[in-house]
Amino acid sequence: MLQWAASQAIGATFHWHNDRSVHHLLDVLERVNRETPIAPLRWSIAHLNDASPESLRRMKALGVGWLLQNAFYFRGEAFIGQRGFDVARVAPPIASALGMQLAMGGGTDVHRVMSHNPFVSLQWMADGKTIGGVPMRAPEELPTRMEALRIFTAGSAWFTHDDGRRGTLRSGYLADLAVLNKDYFTVPIDEIGSIRAVLTMIGGRVVYAEGPYNALEEKPAK
Repeated sequence: MLQWAASQAIGATFHWHNDRSVHHLLDVLERVNRETPIAPLRWSIAHLNDASPESLRRMKALGVGWLLQNAFYFRGEAFIGQRGFDVARVAPPIASALGMQLAMGGGTDVHRVMSHNPFVSLQWMADGKTIGGVPMRAPEELPTRMEALRIFTAGSAWFTHDDGRRGTLRSGYLADLAVLNKDYFTVPIDEIGSIRAVLTMIGGRVVYAEGPYNALEEKPAK
């Protein structure tokens, strides 16, 4: 199936939770790659929170990216109970992956398993703490606020081949932006999750506004 998908330039994302078994997937991807290079397709592995350095290196060599979600914000204590603090300190190893220049995108996995709020996920990336305040990731695996934001924006755009038109604020890109009620870069780190947009633009159109910006929101025609 994957050989056919690669030959047709079809995208693929693989949901995988445990490093101890991901070698089976990587073996298959390497076999496919020998016939059809998969790097241009920007395939990805989602989750894989306990990724080992070896798995990350194999992904990098294939051009396969890594999609991160903040599952451990809500279930970090359960993971610690199952695997112990030593494993939790490098789960997920975000800074190590950044050091390898592995393609990474951020998300929330939404609704059924966690909050849809991207700022909750950004807070978790930056401080590595659970909703109960338990620190999981070691300081050396914590990205900076800017690195976390880039993973969530420009990083995520890469996976859909949109990095040439969205994900950063620059001339010629889509005017997708938000005005926030707090400064993401200076607010105390444990308040990042409470940030919300007071103005949202998509493609240059105001699609949400509140407070002083309320008059700017485009109202449906009657």
